Amino acid sequence: MPNEALKSSPHDEALAVQRRRQIFLAACRVLERKSFHEASVKELALEAGLAAGSIYVYLESKDEILVLIAESMVAELVDQLPLIHARTGEDPRLELAAVMHEILNIIDRYRKAFAVLHHEARYLAQRTQYKAAMNKIGDRYLSAVAEVIERGRKAGVIQTEDVPSAVHAIHMLCAGWAMGGHGLRHSDKESYWREISRLVEGRFLAPRVEPKTDGREEL
Repeated sequence: MPNEALKSSPHDEALAVQRRRQIFLAACRVLERKSFHEASVKELALEAGLAAGSIYVYLESKDEILVLIAESMVAELVDQLPLIHARTGEDPRLELAAVMHEILNIIDRYRKAFAVLHHEARYLAQRTQYKAAMNKIGDRYLSAVAEVIERGRKAGVIQTEDVPSAVHAIHMLCAGWAMGGHGLRHSDKESYWREISRLVEGRFLAPRVEPKTDGREEL
């Protein structure tokens, strides 16, 4: 279903879904070339193959493109959750790793658009007309990760004292791929994935090596 910040859908809901998808993908392409504030609604419409004025059938304003980006990315993750759950064989540890990897894949797929969204989200959430929609999208995303962590905690295979904090920490680890910028210019997505996996799985720090002694007690 379209989120509350978008206008009521035209009678042909399938066409509305298709058009919103076109606008989302077009926005991601435009944001590869320029900043959100430099991009115009006309440019976004033309990139989507729509007449300049027709984009307002699906969006009330340029700012709603950010809501659409957030909604579309979260929807891609949620669509994969049943497949991930089935593939990981009821092991919350494997499932959490697979969910994280899928989040990273989506961020990588729309890397520039995600960076723009991450930068603008706080501003957008403070605006009354978008706050409820952004909170709903955010809750849908965070609860998808929290549900896996909570099951793992109950099964005794994931250790955390504060699930919301753990969820946000995982989100920031994944988000770092889009936010790292110049510092990650020599890295690729899978190298980044291996490092954040080590952090989550507790393999980042080498075992502590106790200093050797000659067996004699100090006098």
